[in-house]
Amino acid sequence: MPENDKMHFSKEIQSILIQTNSEVELAKTMDGILPNRYAFFNKNGRSFRAEFAQTDKNFSIVLFELTENKNYEQCFARGIFNDLKRLSKVIDLWVGKQESISKIKSEFNELEIYEDFDLKNPNSDIEKAWSKVQNIFFNDTKFWENTEWKNRYLKMLLGAKRHTEFKKLFPFTSHYWLRFSPRKEFISECWPLDTYIVPILHTNELPPELGDYYVSTAENEYGNYFSDLNKALDFYASKLKETEPIKWN
Repeated sequence: MPENDKMHFSKEIQSILIQTNSEVELAKTMDGILPNRYAFFNKNGRSFRAEFAQTDKNFSIVLFELTENKNYEQCFARGIFNDLKRLSKVIDLWVGKQESISKIKSEFNELEIYEDFDLKNPNSDIEKAWSKVQNIFFNDTKFWENTEWKNRYLKMLLGAKRHTEFKKLFPFTSHYWLRFSPRKEFISECWPLDTYIVPILHTNELPPELGDYYVSTAENEYGNYFSDLNKALDFYASKLKETEPIKWN
């Protein structure tokens, strides 16, 4: 194998798969070549996305499924590996041999299994919307970055799901901004898109003293900052009650 700083990621994985008699053929870019810094599989059904992680000696992967009846990738697991052969075996077991995720997990402790929140919404369509939001957040090969922010993001999602004022609303996200709609087809009716809640990613310009959560509202271009999640959610809910959602043409 070449030195790590010269490793061609997809070619190394494909070579290992061939050596182990796997039938998995990695996807190529639009130029018809294997990408050198990441690897993926893009057919319907079992699929994955992988890339270098913290260093060129670590590799992250997300295992998911593409289906025609869902407009997002249904996640099953993700993890960090430091052995390319073990990573390649996971790819073969998941995509090639179609083993169950529980069986693969039993052999690879590097994997974190995707799980919905224990708290369920009684409305099955709203519950599906929450699953989509969680899947979009989980489906991240850079999940190892900014872990403090991402832990607060999960806390925010669960807090919003528990909040009485949001129980009859459909959640959706873009750029990790959490928004709500009174309808399953949120593109047809929702509150102004500049109304949302998101955890603050602390920087020199946004220090921890400013707060942990940011609620954007149409009338306040500078936003509203909160250290307490419940207060942030209460404020967000009050703003949604002040105005009617917009019905988009």
